[in-house]
Amino acid sequence: MADEATPLLDRVRIVLVEPKQAGNIGSISRAMRNSGLSRLVLVNPGADHTSGDARKMAVGAGDILYGATVVGSLEEAVEDSLLVVGTSHKTRKDFPVIFGPGEVSSRLLSIPNEGEGALVFGREERGLTNREIQLCQLITQIPSARKYPSYNLSQAVLIFGYELHKAALNPREVPNWDIAPVGQVEAMYRHLAQSLDNLGFKSPHRPETFIRSVRRFFGRIPLEKRDISTIHRICRQVDRFIGKHGIEIPEEPGQMTGANEQFRQDGE
Repeated sequence: MADEATPLLDRVRIVLVEPKQAGNIGSISRAMRNSGLSRLVLVNPGADHTSGDARKMAVGAGDILYGATVVGSLEEAVEDSLLVVGTSHKTRKDFPVIFGPGEVSSRLLSIPNEGEGALVFGREERGLTNREIQLCQLITQIPSARKYPSYNLSQAVLIFGYELHKAALNPREVPNWDIAPVGQVEAMYRHLAQSLDNLGFKSPHRPETFIRSVRRFFGRIPLEKRDISTIHRICRQVDRFIGKHGIEIPEEPGQMTGANEQFRQDGE
């Protein structure tokens, strides 16, 4: 008999960023099978996910292992997702608000209109970069002992898998929202940064984290497509004002100063 949680869990992809160990990928596949999850995405893996080490650890989950999607970047892995949740054992100031596994699991399964979500796990040794964290609307942590807060990758996936399965059996009411996918949200941030840059805007207070703060502000709530359109309209009005008043705009597309430079630095 099919698990009643399956339809919701099929809308959540597990994304592993640059996993180095084939055995870990196999173990994660098995943990996903235990939890009812089936969609695995590997970003630039450093190991062959079809190797003997991976197969040995993926007991009963060969279809998940062999069916994994391999992509070259996290942007590609989550571009069409409506909600991206990043995992981190670190507390990062000025980055998205941190929630526990239960809360983010409920949110991932409450995405409207048959949209999809992504749960992102970083590298075994150093997790996710700042730029990768900024592609996530939410950050989550597993409560742990302070002396050793880092979980093994497959253990972490199993814990979240348990919470996702539990949430899928008792899902929240789904709002009737037209959520914008990550690709459209990122385009909005680029347009906003470029318009502020063209104005010569520079934040006097901690300018290196300004765009990061903007992301944190907008990331508190799901952005609908009409919200994205509103921000673009504001930016276009700024662009027209600049053109009308003869304010010089950088000619080279790659030239960045002010807010746009901050946007680049935050991604490193």
